[in-house]
Amino acid sequence: MAKVEIFGGICGFNTVVSATAEQRRMVELKVESECPNWQKVQEQLKKVDAYKELFGKLHEGEVYRLSSPFIPHLACLVPAGIMKAVEVAAGLALPRDGFIRVTG
Repeated sequence: MAKVEIFGGICGFNTVVSATAEQRRMVELKVESECPNWQKVQEQLKKVDAYKELFGKLHEGEVYRLSSPFIPHLACLVPAGIMKAVEVAAGLALPRDGFIRVTG
């Protein structure tokens, strides 16, 4: 299992992604977000094939395909957080924090 907490930054919305994989390849997702746009996506994004998501082309995966109609902000951190949760749940990466630090 992997749990990823995503703090959206200036939008102020937080999202928590829980990912589990009974068979390393198929990952079940639970996305809980304060963002009204991600709330529209979370109902559709329930299970993904980790190999297709992580080793395919960026625009062809379910995470980006399902979120594209609803997420107007291209710099949103949630898709990357979901992909990291999938990667860890599938046993393809160790659970380590990553950071984006913005200075002005």
